[in-house]
Amino acid sequence: MAASPTPHKRGESPRLSQLQRWMQACIVANGQVEAAIETEAAAKEIPANEASGLIRPSRTLAPLERLDIYRGMYELRLVEALRVDYPGLIQYLGEDRFDELARLYVSAHPSQSYTLNRLGDRLPNFIQQVDGIPRPRFVEALARLELLETLVFDEEESPVATSVSIAGVGQENWGGLRLRPIRALRLVRLDYPVHEVMQAFRRGAPPPSLRPRRTHLIVYRREFGLFHLPVSAPAFALFQALAEGAMLEEAMHAMFEVGGGSQKQVFEWFRQWFGEKLFQSVEVS
Repeated sequence: MAASPTPHKRGESPRLSQLQRWMQACIVANGQVEAAIETEAAAKEIPANEASGLIRPSRTLAPLERLDIYRGMYELRLVEALRVDYPGLIQYLGEDRFDELARLYVSAHPSQSYTLNRLGDRLPNFIQQVDGIPRPRFVEALARLELLETLVFDEEESPVATSVSIAGVGQENWGGLRLRPIRALRLVRLDYPVHEVMQAFRRGAPPPSLRPRRTHLIVYRREFGLFHLPVSAPAFALFQALAEGAMLEEAMHAMFEVGGGSQKQVFEWFRQWFGEKLFQSVEVS
C-alpha cells in the first residue's frame, strides 16, 4: 500500500515529489493559469498564494507566464496526437478548423491516461456537440471510421484460418460451425460511404459525392495495412452474428431477417472472407 503524500506546510520548501504533482496538476487544468494554480489538485500540493514563489521570473516573463508556456505545450501535444489519428478530418475540415475542434475536445475530455493512444476515442460523439461543423453527420461518420482504424491497427496479431479448415467438414455439420474473426477487425454501419472519401484522400484525388448512403463495412488489418471491405446488409448480419459467437445456422437466421441471401451468395462471401484472411479459427460444435 502506498503512503499518502504529506501536505506542504507553509514556510517549508516543498519536496520534489510535491513539486512534480503540483506541476502536473497545473499543466492539465483547464482555464487560465491563474485558475489552474487554484484547482483542488494543485492547491492540495502547494497553496495558490505561494505558487509564484516557486518559479523564478525571467527577463521578459513573470513566474506564472513561464508556467503557462508548459501548459500551452501540453495542449499542443494533445492536439498533435489527435492529428495523427484523424488525418481524414484534417483533409475535410482544413488545418485551422480541425485544430479548433481538437482544442475544444481536449478541454472537454482531457487525457486520463499515461498514454495518448486512446485520447480521441470520444471525438466522433463530441462532433455533434460543436456548433459550426459543416455537414456534422458526415463528419461524425468519417471520424467513426478513423477511430475504428486506430482500434484495428493497435490490435494484436492473430493466427489465420484458411478455407482448408472447413474443406473436410461434412455438409451435415455446417450448421454447427463457429468461425472466429481475427482480432484486428471491426464491423461498422455508417450513413455515408466515407471509406470512399478516405481512399480518395489517400490517393490525393478529389473526394466523391457526399450524398448519404447506408454503408456496411468490415474494417481489418492485414500485414500492417488497413482495409475496408464493403458488404451487403445480409452479409454484414451473417458476419456480425458469427463474430458474436453464433453457430453458422444461427447466423444464417440473422441473415434471413434482413433480407436473406442465397446459398450461392453465402459460399461466395466465405470464399472472399477466407481469401482476405478474416478468420483465425474454425470449430465444429
